[in-house]
Amino acid sequence: MPRSRYRPDATPDYGHRFHAGNVGDVWKHCALVDVLRRMATKRVAYLDTHAGEGSYPLAATGEWTEGIGRLWDMPDGDDAVSSYVAVCRRVGRGTARPEEYPGSPALARAVLGAGATLDLWDRDAVTHEKLARRFEGAASARAICADGLVVLADAVRTAERRADDVVVLVDPPWAQKADWIGVPDSLARAVAASRRASFILWYPVKSLTRPNAMIARLERARVAGTIAELITTPLEHQRSRLNGSGVLLVRPPDGTLEALGDAAPRIGERCATQAGAWSFRMRAWG
Repeated sequence: MPRSRYRPDATPDYGHRFHAGNVGDVWKHCALVDVLRRMATKRVAYLDTHAGEGSYPLAATGEWTEGIGRLWDMPDGDDAVSSYVAVCRRVGRGTARPEEYPGSPALARAVLGAGATLDLWDRDAVTHEKLARRFEGAASARAICADGLVVLADAVRTAERRADDVVVLVDPPWAQKADWIGVPDSLARAVAASRRASFILWYPVKSLTRPNAMIARLERARVAGTIAELITTPLEHQRSRLNGSGVLLVRPPDGTLEALGDAAPRIGERCATQAGAWSFRMRAWG
């Protein structure tokens, strides 16, 4: 496999807090919650390569207004979207509107319970300190100040020895062009090192050029997967915020792909920045 150009030593220039609760978080966490719900009755090890702070206060305005803010008042239900929103309301904070958004580790703990083990990486020292404080005293959760992608293959092998199921969330900052090569290369190594772990890779979409190239790279690496991309602002509309995002799923549990297919129109219709202008792409290979 070619040498990765991913730079784990590069200075982070992305903060989850600036984007917390946006439509990218909605799509990513809807997929994550659905995967975890389908495994919650088993002994699960959860690995999060870029865990962030764990929770994020939301100002009166922000990107969340195009994301969780448009779903906050959804009625309870057993579908993927309603279940995700219900967990956000339970673990986060807010009444008339969301005031604090839970990060991936908080959602994982809420769905899986205290019996699951959580290995949570973040390479930014300040972010790691906040994450560690959030899980202080939780014996089954480890906050590690490092880049989870660098150690992921070994970590997955270790997790598979101690758990019935392993769920891995790869949620990098995508701050460098080289990430579109290095991240899929790291994912391919981890998939090859594992026998049964389920992987979720989140990625932003502002055009299809880089996502398509990443998919082709994973195909060449013989990684079998499925992408599910939700676009809520037309790609021809240039803007500073996301146009949409995708999740790549490797070995998802039965039912998740169908659940995301059902979730896409529910989220798309509510979160589209132009009425009715949303799109969904699902493609499997391998």
